[in-house]
Amino acid sequence: MQIIKKSQFDYQRKVAAYVNDTESDFVQEFEFTHSSHSMERAAQRGINNLRLTLALVHGVSIRKQGYEFCILGEDRIPDEFLKFKAQLKNTVVVMDGDSDTLVTCYRSKDPYKHIRKKSKFLSTPKLAA
Repeated sequence: MQIIKKSQFDYQRKVAAYVNDTESDFVQEFEFTHSSHSMERAAQRGINNLRLTLALVHGVSIRKQGYEFCILGEDRIPDEFLKFKAQLKNTVVVMDGDSDTLVTCYRSKDPYKHIRKKSKFLSTPKLAA
């Protein structure tokens, strides 16, 4: 698979990417929306929309705490992007479980362990009566 086009503006709210499957000549449009928090964090951490798209398309998806964690591990990086393996590996994209909105993104040394240790449900504080 190869990304053949991405959005013109690097940090806009709605991002559209087109993924081309070279074996079957199938082109799929892939769209996601940044929250203001994810735009800020991506800019701070140097994670561009291409890296986000690669993590969402090729990464392993784990659902926990009402969120979807997409992890682009070292073994999931496509062959045409192996040149950028050091920058791409262990990228984590957190999406809202109900919509296509990015909550945040980051890199972690061992993302599978980090997410596995999270509790199954997100705890909410109780209000005093």
